[in-house]
This record gives sequence, C-alpha cells and structure tokens, in this order.
Amino acid sequence: MTIFVLKSKIHNNNHCVNIFLISFREMSGLSKENYLNQIIPPDVKVKNIPLVKATNESLKDIGYLITSPGDVTVQNGKFDIVPWPTKGWRALDPNTGNEAGTTEGSMEIYWEGDRLYGKNHAIATDSNHYLLGYGNLPLQSASLSNSNISEQSEISSVFVWYSDYHPDGGQLFFPTNGKPFISNLAPAVGDDITPDHFTAFYVSEGYGLYIYPGVWHNAVYIHPSHSPVSLFSRQGRIHARISVDWVKEFNTLLRVPLTIVANK
Repeated sequence: MTIFVLKSKIHNNNHCVNIFLISFREMSGLSKENYLNQIIPPDVKVKNIPLVKATNESLKDIGYLITSPGDVTVQNGKFDIVPWPTKGWRALDPNTGNEAGTTEGSMEIYWEGDRLYGKNHAIATDSNHYLLGYGNLPLQSASLSNSNISEQSEISSVFVWYSDYHPDGGQLFFPTNGKPFISNLAPAVGDDITPDHFTAFYVSEGYGLYIYPGVWHNAVYIHPSHSPVSLFSRQGRIHARISVDWVKEFNTLLRVPLTIVANK
C-alpha cells in the first residue's frame, strides 16, 4: 500500500487550520486476463538479470536443488506450509492452520512463436495459463512469419514482465524429461521488491528446484530448443499469489539469459 499525503492550510478569522488529505492506493493483483494480454509501452526499459549456476550454496535463503519430487513432501516434514495468519492475540490451536497440505500436477512450459507460455495443472482454477515472457522485445514481437523477428533458434533471452510469490507455502519444480531450466528468483524480502533483487539460476540436467515460501519467482524458463517441457509441480493447496507487474510499476522488463557460459 502506498500513502500519499497532501498538506494545506486554510486561514479563517485569523486561525490557521492544517488539513491533511490522505489517499490510499492498493496495488491490484493480476487477473487471468492480465496474464495473457499485456500492453508494453514504447519507452520500456530493460534490466539485465545475471545468470549463475544453481547450487545449494548459490541458492542459500532461496531454496535448494532436488533429485526427485519425493525429496520434499509434507509427509517427510520438508515441504514448508505457512500456518494460517491469526487476526487477534489468540494463538492457533496446535497442529491446525496448515492442514490443507499440498497440491500437485504437471506444469507445461512451451514457446509459441517468440512468446513463452506456461500452464499450471496443479491448481484448481482457470487462472492457470500465463504469458511468461517474450523472446524479443515486445515492440518487435510477432509471429515467426515476420522476417524481422528472430527465429526460435536465435532466441537467447526471455523478457519477463511479472513475478510473484506464494505466502502460504513453498513450491517444487521437477522436469519429467530431465532437461535443464532457468528460474528467476529473489529472496523473500516482502512486497517492496525491485528488479535489483533478482538473480537467474541455471538448473542443470537431472535436477529439480525447491523454493521457500515468499520467494519471488515466475514459473521456469526454457530455451526454445527444449520446448515443450513438462514439469512436475507441487505447491501449497491454498495457492495464495502476490504479484508485481514490472512494466506497470517500474516501466521495466527483466531480461533473463537462457544459456550459460560453460565455466559458470
């Protein structure tokens, strides 16, 4: 929430009265319509996000690598579910507030022309189809029949317009074909997020990723040569989602590389 304060003075019968006008601006969330239809202004800026190899050390405070979806479950006590927040001073009864557990299913990531899409089948909603990003700056973006647009084989980055986090639980991504993928992540710093908080992580073949509750992310990304990819996804069943629209709030797209130098 952002608060704007306007202070003015009124003089009446030699008395000075201070008047405070306060306006509250609540950031609206992203709807299913927002996720597939974006307007990118011509003066949009680009923030280059660094890409590093994902290791448990580089992922510290964000999450860790896994070798199987069974590595992190509610049953083995490793999947984080955040207890339901209380409204008053009374505490939750023991072992309540986190019993909804997890939901799981496939997540499809695929390129269509020079646009990267995701569809999350793990959640029971029709707000599960996302335009994740662009292979070209959107002002140049079009179908591949346009000769001015890069062929998919020439796409080396994805331009990301939004990110989100889940306050209710962690999330797990594991590719069913073992292919590498990239995830753009920031620590759980709360709502005052900026592009500078982000680092992109290259997850090598044979590994998956678990991220903690509150970690900023945006599904995962793949190079067009690996499209389509199906991942196993597990997350908190409540599926609370809080988003930032980088274009609307910062007039910025995040450029995430899709290839990594071998020595990194």
